[in-house]
Amino acid sequence: MKKHDSNLVLGLILILIGAGLLFKRMGFFDFGWEESYPIALLLLAAMAIVSVAKGDRSQAFWACFLLICGLFTFLKNYGIVDSFWSVNLWSILLLAFGLSFFALYASKPKDWGVLIPGFILTTFGGVAILDDLHVDWFRISYLFDYWPLMLIAIGIAIIFSTLRRRPTN
Repeated sequence: MKKHDSNLVLGLILILIGAGLLFKRMGFFDFGWEESYPIALLLLAAMAIVSVAKGDRSQAFWACFLLICGLFTFLKNYGIVDSFWSVNLWSILLLAFGLSFFALYASKPKDWGVLIPGFILTTFGGVAILDDLHVDWFRISYLFDYWPLMLIAIGIAIIFSTLRRRPTN
């Protein structure tokens, strides 16, 4: 995104925030922090998505992260999905960071190293969400019992990557 475009968007966001706060003070609507920050996150995500669409692939990570966090908080704070009230924010942050690494890989496929933290964080985030939702068939203790499987999977991925890059004679 060009500096000129980003300044225009930032100016527009500040005008909207100022107008919203002014309207709240004037009593036109009751719009508090819990209703406003999900929209701010979604607006920032939209800016990052536009930047990615214009060719700035380095913004893919933050576009995905802000979109996931914005959608989660929007659905939770506006009462659209009631079961989200039992989900811990840290669980969502782990999942959002993990999926953001996958988005970064999708935008730059040559950088396969981002798959490792993506897999680890997405796994921990998914496990934590399942635990927060009290899914009966799943227990977080399973993760502690079988965490070495993650090391085995990472080792296999490294071996296959090395064998794939080996020059053939």
